[in-house]
Amino acid sequence: MRKHVRLGFTLIELLVVLAIIAVLIALLLPAVQKVREAARRTECANHLKQVGLALHQHHDTHRVFPSNGGWDGKQSITATNGKKVFVSTTVFAYKETFTWGVGEPNHRPQTQLGSWAYAILPFLEQENMHRQRAWTHIVPVYICPSRRVNVAQVPQPDKEGTYEGGGWAWGKIDYAGNGRLIKRRPELHGIASIIDGTSNTILVGEKVMDPAHYTTGTWFWDEPFFVGGPDALSRTGTKLLRDAAGVDVVQNWGSAHPGGAQFLFADGGVRLLSYSTPPATFLGLLTPQGGEVVGDW
Repeated sequence: MRKHVRLGFTLIELLVVLAIIAVLIALLLPAVQKVREAARRTECANHLKQVGLALHQHHDTHRVFPSNGGWDGKQSITATNGKKVFVSTTVFAYKETFTWGVGEPNHRPQTQLGSWAYAILPFLEQENMHRQRAWTHIVPVYICPSRRVNVAQVPQPDKEGTYEGGGWAWGKIDYAGNGRLIKRRPELHGIASIIDGTSNTILVGEKVMDPAHYTTGTWFWDEPFFVGGPDALSRTGTKLLRDAAGVDVVQNWGSAHPGGAQFLFADGGVRLLSYSTPPATFLGLLTPQGGEVVGDW
């Protein structure tokens, strides 16, 4: 008698195999995502470490940390259409226009119009960008990989306000200075003014954002790193929040990381602060001369 050899699967067997594969993928996907986020968080921490090295090199050179800059009342830039414009943010809620300084080379820390992030460019191997005032370029270490793609953005008006950037695309930054230590020019501070201890004082940290505005071009609490004066680049708030739709971005800190936001301390160390960090503890870490006992955080 001739034997019949089956060469394929039945429909039921195929469905069972597919179901098993789907279950395995469902089990593996969270683990893969967790590993990817851990890698991104590590990369973000490395970015902050590089920023810390640059800030300390600035301190070694000038004996102070940079200021957050600020407009001098007359500076303008040439727009893409050839006209002279003042770089500014107009906030509808405040019914006010804020004019910003733009970084310029060959200025002392006391007179630098650009932000602290512009001032440290030479110490991040970005001397040409600093000297040529190339604000249309990006700095890789200024963006957290868990948040957004690092691209220069042309400012776009939105429900929060209008923004004058001369029609140029501008590089952004996901980190903000501690506004209690990095203030507007000409006020400058150095390590000697940190009496609470460098390991207990924040220098720079991640700023909170609404994910809907990662790449829209808005400047609302997300001004470019080249401009000096905005509180967006040097914050004083005490809320530590995770990025979310409608989140309170005004003066506050946070990130896209699930566990907390990362902060660069004045001793050069980078540490993760949980979103559940007590406000009093967080405030103590922000104040360089507060005299608080922050304890184990």
